[in-house]
Amino acid sequence: MDEELLHISGAYGEGGGQILRTALSLSAILGRPIRITDIRARRPRPGLQPQHLTAVQALQKITRARVSGAVLDSQVLEFYSGPIRGGRYVFNIGTAGSVVLVAQTIILPLLFADAPSQVRIIGGTDVEHSPSVDYFAHVFLPWIARLGARVDFRLVRRGYYPKGGGEVDLVIHPLRRLNSLVLVNPPEIRLVRGISHAGALPEHVAERQADAARKRLESAGYSAEIDTVTYSRSHVLCPGSGVTLWADNYPIGASALGARGLLAEVVGKRAANYFIHTAESGAPVDAHMGDQLVPYLALARGYSEILVSEPTLHQVTNAWVVEQFLGKRVDFEREEGRRVRIKVHGVGHEVDHSQES
Repeated sequence: MDEELLHISGAYGEGGGQILRTALSLSAILGRPIRITDIRARRPRPGLQPQHLTAVQALQKITRARVSGAVLDSQVLEFYSGPIRGGRYVFNIGTAGSVVLVAQTIILPLLFADAPSQVRIIGGTDVEHSPSVDYFAHVFLPWIARLGARVDFRLVRRGYYPKGGGEVDLVIHPLRRLNSLVLVNPPEIRLVRGISHAGALPEHVAERQADAARKRLESAGYSAEIDTVTYSRSHVLCPGSGVTLWADNYPIGASALGARGLLAEVVGKRAANYFIHTAESGAPVDAHMGDQLVPYLALARGYSEILVSEPTLHQVTNAWVVEQFLGKRVDFEREEGRRVRIKVHGVGHEVDHSQES
């Protein structure tokens, strides 16, 4: 049976959890058993941490997979997927590990499930080294909707580092196949929207973050409307704050998190500066979405082409993981400035749900 396993090196490229998440998703969809070694080899603490272990356990439950190595700190994992089953699921990370990254692991497979899925994920909603939950809602989900994916989302409760406790609800509707996408023209941004939030902190923290972001955006010529929300100590398990910005007519965005000793004005300005940097690149896709879209486009029907604001090692890494499963499907071309054109030849993976009982 070992000969049937596809070997994936977790040390390739950026050498983080993304390799694990993408490989698990593709393994479940394509029914290809995998063996991942050197998991998160390039991180200060290698191996499976609670967030990554939850992602493994989630797909194990969804596909009734046979798994070995699914324990904390494990650097080797074998995963033999069964059929993808829709249904009701609850996944609790137990720490402030990112609910967004767990969601991104399971959404792609559940789009090809035999029935709709209702999922609750508990953990961190606004934490370092992960898209914020607002970026997920206002940038990631609108992007995959353009590919035909229908995912309903509700933020139940925010959860900050280090205690987590945030909750999100998802409803993932199955599809037959994903659509391709060609998008290379610069977006015309009418208005920048956003949310500035703070939990277990004075109201002025969220207001100062929003004011700083708004002033920076306006100085660059953008109109901005940023809502503020403050959560009481009874609503969150520990203090935290952040700002997420997005274009009201286009899924392009940026975010920044607060931290102890960091001025609220700095947080707001950081989010605004990154938004401006992306918008002024002339590319319709921001760098973070560039790598997140690659697996979707590789499975879609037909040719896709997107122009991304700048290259990242995550993009190359995700393309490499796709290549292990599907062969050479992704090409990169550098453009003027730091922009990169990503060309993807999709395999047209599809599921005929009419044949399912």
